[in-house]
Formats: sequence, C-alpha cells, structure tokens
Amino acid sequence: MKSINLNLSPPAQPSPGDITADTQPVNLKPSPPRRRLVRLLLPLAAVIFISLAAVGGAFAGYHSAVQTQEQLRSQQLQASLKEQFDLGIGDLTAGRYENARQRFEYIFNQDPSYPGLTEQIAAVLTILYATATPVPVTPSPTITTTPTVTLTPTKDPRPVQDRFDQAFESLNSGDWSAAVDTLLNLRNEDEAFKITRVDGMLYLALRQRGVDKIYKHSDLEGGIYDLSLAENFGPLDVEAVVARNMARLYLYGSSFWGAIPEQAVYYFGQVAAAMPYLRDGSGWTATERYRGALIQYGDALAQKGDWCSAVEQYRLAAAIRGDAQLSSKLNEASQGCEPPTSTPAEVPLLTMTPSLTLVWTNTPPAVTATPSPPPTDTSALPTDTPIPPTDTPVPPTDTPVPPTDTAVPPTDTSAPPVEPTAPLTPQIAQ
Repeated sequence: MKSINLNLSPPAQPSPGDITADTQPVNLKPSPPRRRLVRLLLPLAAVIFISLAAVGGAFAGYHSAVQTQEQLRSQQLQASLKEQFDLGIGDLTAGRYENARQRFEYIFNQDPSYPGLTEQIAAVLTILYATATPVPVTPSPTITTTPTVTLTPTKDPRPVQDRFDQAFESLNSGDWSAAVDTLLNLRNEDEAFKITRVDGMLYLALRQRGVDKIYKHSDLEGGIYDLSLAENFGPLDVEAVVARNMARLYLYGSSFWGAIPEQAVYYFGQVAAAMPYLRDGSGWTATERYRGALIQYGDALAQKGDWCSAVEQYRLAAAIRGDAQLSSKLNEASQGCEPPTSTPAEVPLLTMTPSLTLVWTNTPPAVTATPSPPPTDTSALPTDTPIPPTDTPVPPTDTPVPPTDTAVPPTDTSAPPVEPTAPLTPQIAQ
C-alpha cells in the first residue's frame, strides 16, 4: 500500500538562473509612442463615427420626408378624385349631364383606371349623344280574315350580354381596338340591345383610338377616320378637334411635297409651330418637313434668279438645323444677291502751279460821273472822310498788291468829284 505525501508547503520558487524566455512574464502595457498614437486616433474615430451617423440620419430623414410627401399627395389626389366622382354622380342623377361629363373627363385625365369611371362616362355620353331615333309605325289596314299566328323562338340574350361585358372590360383596360371590334360584333348580332349605352361606348372607344393613332402611332389617316366615325355619335372635344386639324394640315403639306414647295412651306410651317414632333408613317417630324420644304423653295427661287428671296428661305432652314450643303447654298445665294462691286482704277492727280507776271501800266482808270443822290441828314454819317489821292506818284514796291474783287463805291460829299491822277497800278497777267 502506497503512502500519501501530505506535505502542504508552498512549492519552491525558481532561481533567477532558472528563468528562461518562455517563463519570463509578459509586459501588457503599451509603449509610450503607441499610447500617444491611440490617444490621437480615438477622437478622430469618434468624429468620423458621429459624422457618419449624422449623414445617415439626415438621409433617412430626407427619404422619409419624401415618402411622406408622396403619400400625402397621393391621398389628396385620391380624395379630390373621389369628391369629383361623387359630384359627377350627383349631377348625373339631377340631370346636369354636361357638368357630369366634365367631372368624369377630369377624373379620366388624372387616373384612367379609376374604379367605375368608364361606366359612368358611357352612361352620360349615351344620354348626351344618343343617336337612336324612334321609327314611326304606320297602321296597316284591317284585315277581316283570320290572322295566322307565327311562333318565333325567343333569342338567347346571353351571348350578347357577354359581348357587352367584354367590351366594357376592354374600355376599362384601355384596349380601344378590342372594344370597338366587340361592340361592332354586338351591334351586328342584336342592333337594339342597349342601343344608347352601346353608342356611348363606341363614341368613347373611337375617340380615344383616333387620338392615339395620331399622337402615338403616327397613323394620321387612320386617326382622322376614327375621329370622323366618333363624330357620328356626338361632337368631338377640343383635344380631338386639334389633333384632327393638325393631322389634316400635315397631309395637305405632304401632298405638295416636292411639287409646289411654297404651299408645302405654308402648311408645314403651321404644324411645326403648333406640334413640332408630329409624325407620319415615314417618321419625319413636322419640323424636319418644314426645313426640307424651305430648302426646296429656296432652290426653286435660286433657279429663277431670285437670289435674295432664296437667301431668306435658306436662312430660315439654317435656323432650324444647318449642315455643309445648306451652308454652300446659302453662300452662293448671298453672292448672287449682293455681288462684289469692282474697284475703279486710281486716276493720277493733276497738279497745276500758277505763275504770276507783273506788268506795270500808266493807263488811267476810266472815271464815270455818278449823279449825286438827294441830300440826306449828314449828322448820322461818319465824320471820317477819305483822303484824296496826291499828285505824287507812289513808286512800285517789290511786293505786288493783289486786286480786290469788291469795288469800293464813291463816297458822297458836298464837294464835286475830283479828277484823280493816274497812279501806277500793277496789273497781274496770267
């Protein structure tokens, strides 16, 4: 049996020489440089965290505000549409059919899929634009013979009602072609089935399909035809009339395209001003048609030699869109309209140097006796009197005195005129 050692004394401590690298204690305190780096990074990390939190909170708040605003706007729109719908039903019940039609059309422009809207529009249109007219029944003469009774089977209305419901669903979904086809088939099977309702639904479907053909599918002829059919069931609204008129103007301009360009410019100019992006089956917009017609008109004017009018057409086309070919035509027409003027040759200036020759003569000037005027008040006359010439001749000087153009009239004095001596007067010979 083994003995148990019950020595509870603490274990012996190892000597310093027995401590190795594995048994040395680990220093868990960071060095001083690392401690300073940690102190610097902690505030920076806190600032970054706070900034990110603020940005995230601001973005979340903005997104929440936008969603709240959209929800509020949607709720307000739905409340407004419901109010108009209820008022429209009230107008329809009270017999104010035109007011009801305007309210329902407003709701249709805002939300075409509003529940129950299509049925109410069809109902009010059938009342306003009913085409059914009663046929007078002429009484037949009384026949005394025994009448023959013919039994006719009762027609099953279920297929017709199914077609009516199908057309109604097509109107609600915006499938106008399907609605028109279904209603026409229904009319062929039973012409008297809900005639006013069917007419109103046909009007709505044909009107919508005609406008869509003109604006969305570039089928101008088809859109005009559908709107003309819809007009048989009731008057068209302003939007439909404008669409049909623009389509007609576009087709008028196309009929003159390349043949009579000035007429094409006239029609396409109106369409381009009102609906610049209206197209036909070729894909050309009204603006491009107008530009092409302007170039054709300018070419026709240039061939006739009317360059200035051609410049005007080319400039209008360049204002829409310019290119190299159009610029070349415009430059050529501009040169024809304002040709460069030729510079005259310089004429040399002729300089003339006058020469003067002095000729001295002793010819006395001729003196003419002038009658004395009547005596006047001498108090108003100047006191200075001219000095009469002396008998001593004045020798000529080197500087000639040019003659004056204005003759000095003789001065009136109380003494008789004195015979002047003949001084030496220089004469200038050319």
